[in-house]
Amino acid sequence: MKMAGFSRLILAAAVVAGSLVPATASACAACMGDPSSKTAGAANGAIFLMLGFIALMLGFIGTFIFHLAKRANAPVPPHVEASAPMTAGDDFK
Repeated sequence: MKMAGFSRLILAAAVVAGSLVPATASACAACMGDPSSKTAGAANGAIFLMLGFIALMLGFIGTFIFHLAKRANAPVPPHVEASAPMTAGDDFK
């Protein structure tokens, strides 16, 4: 239990020390460079490609959820419905 308190103290000290260190934020050359350069166009293309992959994966997940919901609400097939129900005593025959 004492180790958890010590870990919290170390974490709090690291957060305070990190917030007190002055630093300047520097943008990359693609962000601060010429907007009509090839690098900026490539960066924009990469961003849109990654957004497209995210949209594609979310679409797949949504389609799968829709498939599962549709399958869960489907009627029971006739061959399953006509079979005899199992009782607790059937397991030991």
